[in-house]
Amino acid sequence: MASVVAAAVVAAKMNLQHQIKRRLSGHRFFESDAPIVVAVSGGVDSMVLMDVMQHLTDPGRLIIAHVNHELRAQSREEEAFLTNYCQKHGLKLVISHWPINRHPQTGIEAAARTMRYRFFAQTIHRFKAEFLLTAHHANDQAETMLMKMVRGGQLTALSGIDDARPFAGATLLRPLLAIPKADLYEYARTYQLTWFEDVTNQDLTLTRNRFRNLIVPAMVRENPRFLEHMTSWHEQLSDLLVFSQDSLNRLLDQITKGKQLKLSKYCTYPKTWRHLIMQQWLENQAVFDLTRSQIMQIDQVLNDTKKPQQVIALPKGHCLIKEYNVCWLKNAAKKIDNSQKKIAAVVELGQWHEISDELTFGIFDENQLPKDALVLAAFNLPVSSLPLKLRGWQKDDCLRLKNGGHQKVRRVLINAKVPMSKRMDQLVLTTAKGTVLWVVGYKFAWLDGSDSAYQDQKHQVIAVAQRKC
Repeated sequence: MASVVAAAVVAAKMNLQHQIKRRLSGHRFFESDAPIVVAVSGGVDSMVLMDVMQHLTDPGRLIIAHVNHELRAQSREEEAFLTNYCQKHGLKLVISHWPINRHPQTGIEAAARTMRYRFFAQTIHRFKAEFLLTAHHANDQAETMLMKMVRGGQLTALSGIDDARPFAGATLLRPLLAIPKADLYEYARTYQLTWFEDVTNQDLTLTRNRFRNLIVPAMVRENPRFLEHMTSWHEQLSDLLVFSQDSLNRLLDQITKGKQLKLSKYCTYPKTWRHLIMQQWLENQAVFDLTRSQIMQIDQVLNDTKKPQQVIALPKGHCLIKEYNVCWLKNAAKKIDNSQKKIAAVVELGQWHEISDELTFGIFDENQLPKDALVLAAFNLPVSSLPLKLRGWQKDDCLRLKNGGHQKVRRVLINAKVPMSKRMDQLVLTTAKGTVLWVVGYKFAWLDGSDSAYQDQKHQVIAVAQRKC
């Protein structure tokens, strides 16, 4: 009878090791002899992982990385045990301390995680490791997925913890992710491993601990295969998300030019497709965590043909610029302050002024026009209107029309379909008193010199000319 039990125990051990080996093999883990960093806290899950890895690969490759958070008196005991264990088994051990005086008053869990992974990254670089292994297991996965479901957010978050991801120039692997914690306890007891229970895991004021100690066990009682089902859903959803992202990126290749999204093509897709396309396009440019409602609002603005130009504020200082048939992202912090362009510069008579590659203009007395000048307009102005000035347009600027009415410069730019980003740089030519004569490059005012304000004043004919190419 004893031999039967022993055989069953060995089979169980081999089964666990086989599961872990199979998951590691999928990442070409055994094709390299580079160092491997194994994160070991001293809990049952990480002690099992360390033991298994000593059987699956050359122990000389293993770098055991331990963080003493100095949160409990037991931390010193855990560190001392690991030090002795690694010396006994010929394992290289690297330890980092997180002094109490560096602990934040709030958010200590998040801060501890940040500190741990910074240490892991440093260890990877120090030993030129190719892999980092952590001991997250099926219960951790179920807790994470349920917590994400309760909090709400994007569907992508419901896939939970990734089996593998790039990290610090290496690959982070979680080979225990499909294994229930109960199996890890069984393995540890069978092979008489030593581990330490973190008493803070019983603190029900912490959200994860309530899921760990109350909610997940209740789910397992309801259905003993609950953890297996959660693992299956994680794998299915992960596969679906990879397929979705690849398909969406192929679509985006067809409807983008550089960083611009072509709205003429984007708007031809069904609404449900557009929502997914927009979310993927934004995430590709590091804009994350928009709600479904926000995505729908963006899509509605982009499909509104009555408003060809719009600016949509997004989180973290980004804004989405819509200009007729294209849109793109811009950092709002870099937005041009139009108020800085309101300072007027005097335009000297008889000189050329380069505005752009397409436009070089000058202001000349009608009797002093250069031979390479192409007259655009001429004004019969009183001497008191000089000197003329060039400045950025302002919201109340208007042009006088032939019928005696006025048109706002803003409307001139809209009618000319000037993109909103370029409107901020738009210049106007004015008299010394601020009367707008020209929305540079677009439209001239109508001034015939008969205005009563100009009567009994000496006039001068001023020509606005463009240099011939």
